[in-house]
Amino acid sequence: MRILLINPSSSFINKSWAYRKFFTPIAPLGIAYIAAVLEKNGFEVSVCDQFADRLDDRALLDTISSQKPDLIGFSALTPVIGDIQRLTFKIRKLDKKIKIVLGNIHATCFPDEVLEQAIADIVVRGEGENTMLELCQRLASARGLEGIAGVSFKAEGKIVHNPDREVIPNLDSLPFPAWEKFNLDNYTEVPLVAIKNSRAFPIITSRGCNYRCYYCSQDKIYKQVRYRNLDKVADEIDYLHDRCGIKMFGFSDAYFPINEPSGLEFCDIMIRRKLHKKVKWCTETRVDKVSRRLLQAMKEAGAHLIMYGVEVGNQKVMDSLNKGVLVEQAMAAFRETRKAGILSQGLFILGLPGETVQTCNETIKFAKALDCDLAKFNIAMPYPGSRFFEDYKKMHSISSPEKFTSWSDWGDSSGELIYTPQGMDSNSLRNLQRKAMLEFYVRPKVIFRHIFKGSITCGNILYGGYWLMLLFFSGIIKRIKNGIMRPD
Repeated sequence: MRILLINPSSSFINKSWAYRKFFTPIAPLGIAYIAAVLEKNGFEVSVCDQFADRLDDRALLDTISSQKPDLIGFSALTPVIGDIQRLTFKIRKLDKKIKIVLGNIHATCFPDEVLEQAIADIVVRGEGENTMLELCQRLASARGLEGIAGVSFKAEGKIVHNPDREVIPNLDSLPFPAWEKFNLDNYTEVPLVAIKNSRAFPIITSRGCNYRCYYCSQDKIYKQVRYRNLDKVADEIDYLHDRCGIKMFGFSDAYFPINEPSGLEFCDIMIRRKLHKKVKWCTETRVDKVSRRLLQAMKEAGAHLIMYGVEVGNQKVMDSLNKGVLVEQAMAAFRETRKAGILSQGLFILGLPGETVQTCNETIKFAKALDCDLAKFNIAMPYPGSRFFEDYKKMHSISSPEKFTSWSDWGDSSGELIYTPQGMDSNSLRNLQRKAMLEFYVRPKVIFRHIFKGSITCGNILYGGYWLMLLFFSGIIKRIKNGIMRPD
């Protein structure tokens, strides 16, 4: 049985000059794990990262024609579901016998819609490795889908949801991701985390999260927290460095380190095995999980950058998110990160429930006060799988699930955002986002810091500055025009 796993391209990014520049490919970890599990169990597996390989639909269909797969699996994130729907229509015209399977967060949250719209024949819900393996074993032996935990499908015109599958209890039982199946040189630039000219790949030490932040959908896929043996994580780093020439790793955990003892243990392993001389790494963690001692150890162990999910600068809004941290803890975390000599990135959200223009401006001011090296300002979006989304569903019908993404916040200044808090509209929220980026980055000390450190190239500084100012002032002009044209 031949299987082709596809990471689809995004028509939105492809048609947006700004996104093409800054949203560079990230190696798809889920596909790499599933490919490794299937191959270990005797299946003939190939992968295609349509986005990273810059393949148009015709080129992808040519690949499918030459490989003649029996099954195609798509990684279905909400922003690309329209692209997948377009592709599956063309694939069925090419060969109706190919089984089409969708997995990942969108398929997990919207299995009925995916099957009703005939985007897929089968949906894999939740964690995908063992479900895909059993599914392929059943199909290879021409047996039915009854009893396969974690799948949804249509039978006699009716949608069938088999019971959920239990999570994989031991993550170290999984083989290392099959990165050798990918074009490794597609993943060498990640401007948003100051990575350039280095093969950069994701890695995990855990799945799941002990926290239940209001805006996050982490626990929709990973319903139970599990941790890997840190020596096994180091084995993977060593193996992938030696076999694949990977010199930069990004931890894709909900947050890592999970605490000081675990972080110190990992740093000790990296240093003892001299891996800190071979590779660098970046991670995302919480501001209440680091200390001066830990940060100093992380720097010695090869930490390149730490992303902190700060979210907001107003404590009342922070408390409403069920995040369980104080703004003062954020100040301390960034201060100690700078002292340790590690690059930092602040992740912020504008327009959460209960927010006002004033609280958004407080977040912008707070971001500048934190003095992080990089900052990202997202517009609040009720992502499928989050409690935010569940609250949104109580008051709104979900007729177009593919719109639940903030990818279009920057590029499209026309249509209305899915969500805006009371008292704010789409234009004012977009303008606040652009103002935030402009005020944060267009400061002499920030520009000179990046030129001195080489963390952002001069070309990207000029390119980004032009883009920011163009969007910001075009937004102001639009608001002025709307004001002039609005009747009294």
